[in-house]
Amino acid sequence: MIFTEIDKLKSRLDSLRPLPANTVRTLHEQQVLEWTYHSNAIEGNTLTLKETKVVLEGITIGGKSLREHFEVLTSSPP
Repeated sequence: MIFTEIDKLKSRLDSLRPLPANTVRTLHEQQVLEWTYHSNAIEGNTLTLKETKVVLEGITIGGKSLREHFEVLTSSPP
């Protein structure tokens, strides 16, 4: 049953190809954000998803350690 739904979603995605450049860029940025947030959270980083996004944009978060900021900046994929 779940495979049928996955196949439908894959077919829908394929029908939209090629994706516009802006869409690809947005999807990549979202993937980097989520990858960075979740991998750091596993390691005990207390930054929220929104705080992680802000740090990736180059802004520091008050009340959070430099270690947590550096973890975000050094663990995000290229």
